[in-house]
Amino acid sequence: MKALVYLPLLAAALLLGWQLSRSTPPAPAPTQAELAPEPATQTPPVSLLRESAPDAASAPQANSLRGTEEDGRLQVDADGNLLISDQLRHLFDYYLSTAGEQDHGQIVAQVQALIRDSLDDPARSQALDLFQRYLDYQRALVELEQDFPAAADIDSLWARQDAVERLRADLFSSAEHQAFFAAEESYNRFTLERLSILHNPNLSDEEKTQDIEALRESLPEAMQALLVPQIHQDLRQQTQALRAAGADEGAVRELRMEMVGPDATARLEALDVQRAQWQQRLDDFVRERDAILRQPGLADSDRASAVQALLDARFDSTEQLRVSALGH
Repeated sequence: MKALVYLPLLAAALLLGWQLSRSTPPAPAPTQAELAPEPATQTPPVSLLRESAPDAASAPQANSLRGTEEDGRLQVDADGNLLISDQLRHLFDYYLSTAGEQDHGQIVAQVQALIRDSLDDPARSQALDLFQRYLDYQRALVELEQDFPAAADIDSLWARQDAVERLRADLFSSAEHQAFFAAEESYNRFTLERLSILHNPNLSDEEKTQDIEALRESLPEAMQALLVPQIHQDLRQQTQALRAAGADEGAVRELRMEMVGPDATARLEALDVQRAQWQQRLDDFVRERDAILRQPGLADSDRASAVQALLDARFDSTEQLRVSALGH
């Protein structure tokens, strides 16, 4: 699994609930997911124990997993200890994602069987213990979420993030915490810092843009490289969710301001206008072309000539390629 596959980030998902609550009647918020962490720096594993396929007890049983490649790996170091990396969380989540298709007990039994079939002690006991603590973490996270509704202000979002990090620190060692959650926490904190800047009434738009850029540059280079496309992906998903929920363009603009700032919002709005104009031109062409095609008494060659003339009148040569690619 590639880094950042657990997105959208928690803070952004909560922000969407905030936007919906302020602009439209309540609507179901998108599923909250988590960022996949960057691989932790560890001694390279010397082996993957028993690489043969797991037996029936540990093989994927849910229909959604059939025909898929198992995500994550169980690895050991040179001393036979469990190698702590993001691969463990990927593996746990690969099976736990089938909740709803299988009973929780069945899922737990599959992961435990996989661990027992794949590892020898001490790695086996270490993996079983870590998996149990990961289950404890998920249960505790559900309880914690009840104190932090989706429609929240920035202070509540910060409080939630701090509470989640304290929970993780209580249940996991420093190495486990780093491997499982470090990149997610860095990204979430960046997002909350950015929201704090955007909501600061004492800053001009230019100052906000400068502060956000300085904040971005303070991140590790690997996170910076992933950040921009990930934010844009989150923004597309949340914009679609807002519009599907019936939000107006004012709510979309506010979401964009929250996520990418005033300059990028202006560029996106200009792009919206261009797309709307293009779609209108395309709709007009299709309507007139269909009228030509329905006109009685025309030979096929005359219809083709009339459609081509209409195409030439409405679009230049490059645009005609776009029209053709759209199947019109």
